[in-house]
Amino acid sequence: MAEDLYLDALEALNEERREDAIAHATKLVKDEPDHAAAWALLSDAYIPSDRKVKLTLDDTAKAIGATRFAVKLDPRRTDLWIRGAHLMRSIGCWEDTLQWWQDARHHMPKEAMPLVEQATILADMGMYDEAADRLEQIIEENLDVGPSQNARIMSLLNLVRKAATKEQTMLFRPWEPRHHGWDIIGLRMNRGPISENTIFLMTAGPALLLLVLMAQDQSRTGWTGFCLVSLGILATTIIGMRLARRWHQQINRPALNLVRAMDVEASSGHVLIPEKIRTSRLHAVLLQRTPLAYQERVLKIVERGRAWPNGHLPRLPDFDSHLDELGFIEDDEDVDMDAFESDGEGNLGESE
Repeated sequence: MAEDLYLDALEALNEERREDAIAHATKLVKDEPDHAAAWALLSDAYIPSDRKVKLTLDDTAKAIGATRFAVKLDPRRTDLWIRGAHLMRSIGCWEDTLQWWQDARHHMPKEAMPLVEQATILADMGMYDEAADRLEQIIEENLDVGPSQNARIMSLLNLVRKAATKEQTMLFRPWEPRHHGWDIIGLRMNRGPISENTIFLMTAGPALLLLVLMAQDQSRTGWTGFCLVSLGILATTIIGMRLARRWHQQINRPALNLVRAMDVEASSGHVLIPEKIRTSRLHAVLLQRTPLAYQERVLKIVERGRAWPNGHLPRLPDFDSHLDELGFIEDDEDVDMDAFESDGEGNLGESE
């Protein structure tokens, strides 16, 4: 009976009949809560294969719940750890994602991936010292690092080093209500961010146009001149791209700060952004660029209206918890089916 239901769910999923796959898989996990493959399949079913289909907050929450149960039953599934983290970040649950990767360390203590992911999140939150500690842990524990991870680590190290050269007061921490970063956001809150391509066209565009016109006149310049002009175009393009990348960070600093504030707010479940900034054009443009589920979660947080507590800081996991025990799963733990039900805010049987 169980295998028949699983095969029916698998067939429905392969045929893009997601609702049927969800129905079959849900019935199976209620009859057999320890069926790891069924939980994984249920997680698959809640995620549309067509990227054009926007994932709702409710489906995202249910997919996270199914993924949680799947990794509890089969913690060796690295793909499920990655999926769970991706889903949590898609709705702005950064704190939960940090804990998720810490839980993963209990089962993959020799893998560098959880540490790299934690360092990335901490750097995005502006907690550069904590991010540096995660990166140093990779070296201290002599963990194996793949080529793609090595590139990310080097990028993170450069980011952390740059942050270390700045005064701590210059690093925007949105949970500090009087931080001058809020004033910077206020100055540009009625303008949208400028893309890197736009900056490149405004700076290097005129010079490139002139060089292209010169290259077309081969009768005057000859092949030697043509080659020199071509080298000029290449040099101008490279220099222009570097300058555009640098100026993009500087010009859009208010937008980048606001993105950080939005993510911290979404992660904590507390209202953090001042109302005048929330109703600004900059906030509207940035929010439209986020996934649908993220937008729905932010709306619910604002409707609930829980103010950011004075002195409250982002919640971080115990980064040494994996040293206390081999795993975070107890053998006698029963699956709580109520935890699989979404409360409509992206939470799954857990408090914010």
